[in-house]
Amino acid sequence: MRKSMIPPTHEQIERITIISDQPLVLVDADEVLVHFARPFMNYLRDRDYGLQLNGYTLHDAILDTESNLPVDSQTAQDLVVSFIKGETHRQPATEGAIEAMHHISKYAQIIIISNVPRYAHEARLQNFQKLNLPFPFVSNEGQKGPALKQICDQVQKPAIFIDDNASQIASAKKFVPNLYRFYFSGCDLVRTQMPITDTYTHNPKSWNELVGLCHGLLA
Repeated sequence: MRKSMIPPTHEQIERITIISDQPLVLVDADEVLVHFARPFMNYLRDRDYGLQLNGYTLHDAILDTESNLPVDSQTAQDLVVSFIKGETHRQPATEGAIEAMHHISKYAQIIIISNVPRYAHEARLQNFQKLNLPFPFVSNEGQKGPALKQICDQVQKPAIFIDDNASQIASAKKFVPNLYRFYFSGCDLVRTQMPITDTYTHNPKSWNELVGLCHGLLA
């Protein structure tokens, strides 16, 4: 599907059936539900590049294996775009993610909200279908706060937002202050790189812990 055919985020949300009197869980995709860094590392290795995470971003993290030096910004961008276009449809789930979502869905509605380029929207949806994650999906650009507010304004029950990005957790706090904010990654490789922040309400370290928190807050 062409980029122009994917509606803006607010229009995607308008098309979702949101139940006002049912608890809600809004969940990110990359490094929460599905791996990004691990398959990207393999993708780079096959092309004689390496990935060395020295923080949460990919800035200076992609290395030329011959020189062991960071590639230039244009090469890095080209590699990321190439990976997204070619691999989004088959990103593997983080361990425990699928089981956790199906457990939570027994008592809460789930919406996946992911920052993914419009050109990868259909590939991401295809990936979720393959992974048996049949939940409404919203592709977003930039800060998620406005989209979260649009959704949460329609729900009268408690809601939880799960994301591994500190800036998105802060955005959620700004736009929906009463939203439970879970600062979480399902990938141990990324979890060690997540910057310190004080804007979350909960910081679970595993899917089992997260499921227990969701049950206690929503069920």
